Amino acid sequence: MPRQKRATLVITRAIIMTALLLGGGLLLFLVTTSRVEGRLAAEESPLSAFVPVVLADMGGTANTPTATVEQSPTTTPTFQATATPSDTPTVTATATLTTTPSPTATSTDTPTATPTPTTTASPTETPTLDPEATQTATATATATLTATATSTATPTATATTTATPTMTPTLPPGKELLVFDWNKEVTLAESGFAVDIPPIANDDWTKPINFAEGTLYFRAQIRHQPEAQDDMRLGFCFWQGDAENCAGAEVPGRAGTIVYWSRPIKDLYKADGLGIDWTQPRRRNGFAVRNGKNNPVSDKQGGNWAGEDPLKWYPLDLRLTVVVVEKGAGFSGWGNYINDSP
Repeated sequence: MPRQKRATLVITRAIIMTALLLGGGLLLFLVTTSRVEGRLAAEESPLSAFVPVVLADMGGTANTPTATVEQSPTTTPTFQATATPSDTPTVTATATLTTTPSPTATSTDTPTATPTPTTTASPTETPTLDPEATQTATATATATLTATATSTATPTATATTTATPTMTPTLPPGKELLVFDWNKEVTLAESGFAVDIPPIANDDWTKPINFAEGTLYFRAQIRHQPEAQDDMRLGFCFWQGDAENCAGAEVPGRAGTIVYWSRPIKDLYKADGLGIDWTQPRRRNGFAVRNGKNNPVSDKQGGNWAGEDPLKWYPLDLRLTVVVVEKGAGFSGWGNYINDSP
């Protein structure tokens, strides 16, 4: 074969080999590009795979929460692929995932549970295809769940104690003595003292019946006073030598006033601490008319009417009755002594 023809054959074979190599490289480039585009298409919307997982972790949309949870995850994947047509293709992928949860729990006393799921997806895709293909995908997903949990208040029972009154037994009637019964006016001439001299029932009160440790019962009834003295007091006393034992009460000087009171003999007021000797007769007994300061409205012993105007006080028309009941006995009642009294 001539040298020139041989050289032509070699060149033709080189051209054919070059064409085959170029065709194979182009085919490999197209296959590689197709695979990259398929992968990007599958990953360009990651939210479609992420949101069901989030809802599954929360228990589904029909879940009834027991606390308030607000979660705002933000997912930002970024993908970059580069393909270079050459005999040896190279693919480079870069992925970035960022999640930021913000839990908040709130509990109120309102019996209402209201879950409100909100999902917002904002995908942004910017593809670029050239000999060095570059594609970037950005997706943002926000899931918010708001719930109000109910707390039920349990009432607290408060124990109430009701006091039961203690009943005082009524003593059976016993022996009684009428000690004093003034049933007329107290005049200026009497100077505020209404007394019996000597007293009635003036025997030994210690035997045979023990009146000395019994109880005195008093009844005062006002019929008239020139000017009603609302702070008037009546003080009943026993006098024996230097001993003066008394028991008094406030008796307003208005017509129709009736006042009852009682006093154990052992609790009588004792002037200068001197008590009555109940085995011996008393010199006198009776009552004194006193003002609101407990001073006798009298001119005796330089009393000067205790600074009061006696004409507004006397004559004082009233009835004062005193009964003594033996030790350990009850009072039979005023109906046994006064006709119009219970």
